[in-house]
Amino acid sequence: MAATDASWKGRSGGIGYMVSDGHYGLLGRGTGRLDPTGKSRVLVDELRAVDYLLTGYEEVPAGMTVLLDSLTALRYLHRWQAGETDAMPVGYSLRQRRWSDKPTLVRLAEQVAHRPDLTFAHVKGHSGHPLNEAADALCHMARRRREESFALRPRAYALVDAFLRDWHANATL
Repeated sequence: MAATDASWKGRSGGIGYMVSDGHYGLLGRGTGRLDPTGKSRVLVDELRAVDYLLTGYEEVPAGMTVLLDSLTALRYLHRWQAGETDAMPVGYSLRQRRWSDKPTLVRLAEQVAHRPDLTFAHVKGHSGHPLNEAADALCHMARRRREESFALRPRAYALVDAFLRDWHANATL
């Protein structure tokens, strides 16, 4: 089981994920004149967090459940699983990228369409769910790191360790 999340404040953003098996990731983002997110910046990053999770594995575990606190992002993932891979958030640019042959969300839509074994489910944000709270904390940490200087790795590791202890102690969630 995994949870993903995104955070934006001003011109800085962050995405993060936390998996019950101990995998985690966090990535800070900024905006610029070539930013392809358009008007749906938070939604796009909620979806990018799912892509970041899935690309964090050499082979995504079969039957993984991914929790999101964004109902809109969840609707896109369900549409893509149903084969509607052309559906994209308003304003998301499909122009060619320098760093990839396909835009992130196009690649994610195609991957999700071929993985009916993945389950995408909603979890209410800020409700105390350990994986969601960890993903939220990681994306905020990644966003803040773009503006502040602090030792990211030890702080992220300590946070993940604490949330995993809580998750495994209360495994009925």
